[in-house]
Amino acid sequence: MKERAAAVVVAFTTAGALAVLCVRGFYVRWFSDDFAVPASVADFGFWRGQAAWYRVWSGRFTFTFVDALLAALGPWTATIAVLLTTVAMVVALHAGLRRWPLALAMTTAILLGTSDVPQSILWVTGLLSYAAPLAAFAWWTGNAARRSEWRWFDAGLPFIAGGCSETEVLSQIVICAMAFAAWRRKPMLAGLIGSLISLFVVALSPGNAVRKSHFAATPPMLHVIAATAADAASFFADAVSRSGLLLILVFLAAALWAPRVSRRAVIVAIVSTIGCAAVSLAAGEVTLVVPLPERARLILFAMIVASVAALGAALPRPERWRSAFAIAVTIAAIVPAIVAIQLARDIPEARAFAGQWDRFEAFLRQNRGRKVFVDNAPGTVGTLVFLEHDPARNTFIRRTYRLQSLAAMPLRRNGRLITGPLPTDAVRYRFE
Repeated sequence: MKERAAAVVVAFTTAGALAVLCVRGFYVRWFSDDFAVPASVADFGFWRGQAAWYRVWSGRFTFTFVDALLAALGPWTATIAVLLTTVAMVVALHAGLRRWPLALAMTTAILLGTSDVPQSILWVTGLLSYAAPLAAFAWWTGNAARRSEWRWFDAGLPFIAGGCSETEVLSQIVICAMAFAAWRRKPMLAGLIGSLISLFVVALSPGNAVRKSHFAATPPMLHVIAATAADAASFFADAVSRSGLLLILVFLAAALWAPRVSRRAVIVAIVSTIGCAAVSLAAGEVTLVVPLPERARLILFAMIVASVAALGAALPRPERWRSAFAIAVTIAAIVPAIVAIQLARDIPEARAFAGQWDRFEAFLRQNRGRKVFVDNAPGTVGTLVFLEHDPARNTFIRRTYRLQSLAAMPLRRNGRLITGPLPTDAVRYRFE
């Protein structure tokens, strides 16, 4: 009876936290790099725009395709992106675990325990790059783990998911390689091959060289190794200190409700987590010459959550412990409720911005081909730039709406204030 009540409590608080996240997601709007691919599509069309972006900036072919598709449908798609990804993550984890409370707990930990929720979840570019492919690959992993024979999508789905970001495809390669080495199953080999081909397509992009030119030269290998070790130590320490209570909830939920797993599965999960962190963080140090962005660490944090769940699932389950675990997980279930309350506090401000943005977006559509200057525009949304005072730095949003010029007032160029009257054909808009 205690165990059933605990399951109800955990399902209620975690589902509540995810529901609040989805409500907050209704007020997500395009900003910063969200306009990058739409700008390319506006300039060159649906397919040529993707090809141009592949040549000049990024090899993330799946991300570019999905982003171009959303751009064709319109900015309204941003309002349902968080909802769809959250539901997909819960369904994917449930498909592999067959336990709703555990799937909900793990999804809550992954999406709300990551280090940069604003950029990983509440930003369309981050969501499509990291959270969405993670949900797809989680479903595939759970499905493939139960089979010994491969199916047509065992290479196709990892190939597609890997095309969303470098961190995703590198992590897939580590996971598939470790799983195949441990169990020699054909689906894992197919997934590894699909991921390797995906990495090849991403790496082949001419845009990678263009992007790399914006960063410093690759440092010596000893520096890369030392920096990667420091990044990894900091990452694991931060994950435990920041989201330790959510990880405890996942561990207890897995100990009670997860299907039993072998010691080999636990070892594979832990080694894969360490391997994903090492490879991804090292790639950041080599290519960006800085630590991997916090938003990309969502995938690495998800691996920590999976390892904690595996540890809980491997725990012995004597009957005399089950009541104690049920009480403990019930107490731990208060954590998602606290997280939900904290997130709910941001909703009024997000709702106000969404209304302002919708009116602003309609204005831009009505004034294509004109010079637009905006009063009272926010410089940032969350932790990313929205509209700048230098007209030369708002290229993506200007191209998306086919404007002649766009800038926030007062005008600046190269850091210097621009005075004097505006052009006679300019229009002004007050962001409110």
